[in-house]
Amino acid sequence: MNSQRMYEVNVERNVEIRLRDGVCLRADVYSPISERKFPVLLMRLPYDKSVSEAIGYMHPEWYARQGYIVVTQDVRGRYASDGEFRPFFNERQDGVDTIRWAKQLPQSSGKVGMYGFSYVGATQLHPAADCSEELTAIAPAFTNDGYYEDWTYRNGALHLAFVQSWATSLAPDIAIRQGDAEAAGDLLRKMNRIGERYDHLPLHVHPGISKPFSPFYYEWLEHPTFDDYWKQWDLRAAYDNIKLPAMHIGGWYDIFIEGTIRNYRGMSSRHPNQKLVIGPWVHYPWTALSRDVDYGEDARNVVDHLQIRWFDYWLKGRDNGIMDEPSVHIFVMGDNAWRQEREWPLARTQYTRFYLHSEGNANSLSGSGTLDTNAPDRESCDIYTYNPLDPVPSLGGNSCCVPSIAPMGARDQRPVEIRNDVLVYTSQELTEDVEVTGPIRAVLYASSSADDTDFTVKLVDVHPGGKAINIVQGIQRASYRDSNEQPSPIEPGRIYKYEFHVGSTSQVFKKNHRIRIEISSSNFPLYERSLNSFRTDRKGGYTDVKAATQKIYHDAEHPTHLVLPVIPHRF
Repeated sequence: MNSQRMYEVNVERNVEIRLRDGVCLRADVYSPISERKFPVLLMRLPYDKSVSEAIGYMHPEWYARQGYIVVTQDVRGRYASDGEFRPFFNERQDGVDTIRWAKQLPQSSGKVGMYGFSYVGATQLHPAADCSEELTAIAPAFTNDGYYEDWTYRNGALHLAFVQSWATSLAPDIAIRQGDAEAAGDLLRKMNRIGERYDHLPLHVHPGISKPFSPFYYEWLEHPTFDDYWKQWDLRAAYDNIKLPAMHIGGWYDIFIEGTIRNYRGMSSRHPNQKLVIGPWVHYPWTALSRDVDYGEDARNVVDHLQIRWFDYWLKGRDNGIMDEPSVHIFVMGDNAWRQEREWPLARTQYTRFYLHSEGNANSLSGSGTLDTNAPDRESCDIYTYNPLDPVPSLGGNSCCVPSIAPMGARDQRPVEIRNDVLVYTSQELTEDVEVTGPIRAVLYASSSADDTDFTVKLVDVHPGGKAINIVQGIQRASYRDSNEQPSPIEPGRIYKYEFHVGSTSQVFKKNHRIRIEISSSNFPLYERSLNSFRTDRKGGYTDVKAATQKIYHDAEHPTHLVLPVIPHRF
């Protein structure tokens, strides 16, 4: 509980900041009423500064009452700020100019911190590479290390639900700024109903996504590989220059959890004073959002008070003990409790192979698929048909940004596990708790009758009684098996080995539960559908769709398995 003095607050609206190129950005400034100097907390966002509390944090005035000057700024080309909005393009230099301006505010102590999640995490990390001396500490949440992998694409497949819903959500303000009220109203209606049009083909001509008001969506589709367009925002190349304390905050069901972890690992390997906090949350802070799982009281929002401790230490010099605590703070699902660790991945991890087995018919819950740690010998492959016109529907998972529009969170998977195009492999009931905490890797041996296709993997916790909760999921586009920069077709009928990162989690599979792995070729609309033909331009339509015969092999020569990071649970 925070017992420090609470201040009354003065608010100035639309304070102007003139950038180096003459463009004027505007911010709301919340200042404690006092003769004292205070550190600054800056949030730069494209979602309207006047409703910044709507993105999950306590209201800016709440932070100001704790003794901070809080600045919420509309980024270039959004809401009250001038200029043209192009996602990602100007955040580095605009952020640097704003940080330097905030540092010189009359009431400023000279210390500046930043906070915010998603795109607002990016507006912290990118300028930090150029002004680590002016910026004191940051708290980027639910954000990524770039905008290709795990933002727009995943192992070659488009993050369809996120990309389309995010693009439509950005459009209405652009129409309003251009004075087209009728278009703005139409865009709002399309935004709220975009989920009804996820099945539209071709992707590059979409009736729900306006080219004049969402040009960036079509721009992203023009860059399906990790090319120079995406590399200009690759934070991995900037880690050496981000020399400041950072608290990285993520959610196990957040779309950007992998980027959050990569940022923590990349920065902590170069600079001290990094922290990682991961809860059981979806991309709607700090919500577990599951009608099928109860994570308990400890799953609630801890972030605002944690950030106050973080910034009190770095911006006010208060020795409150936060830096004496281990650097990793994770919520362990299943046990439903927070736990502190000293590194990620955990040093005591026992990477364990869980092999797929069947009698050649692992199709659906009614099939013969089993799962254990014994390598296979002679077993028949499993066969299913993948039809892009009837994809496996997404139930929960890691997406963004509106729960009613995009699949998010933990859900019972049995409605999809009854399908014959979903292979289901389930372990025996566990005789003791099994903790899986860390990165999960898939090794699949598969063939297809097509020259390109997708393979999907899902890790599931099966409760007594049958409820099957998704823990983590992944996808691999066959043509991107070796590289995100130079995709190439596969030879129909040939067996390929696909090795790819599925995801990261912390989950205790409780005694009497079972571990399950699902394999299929679609998880829609979480990811786009492969049309089963090699092309990278996303211009295929309904007439280009082909059904594909898929085979998953699990024999001595082709031992398909998942590598699970098993943790000795009672220590």
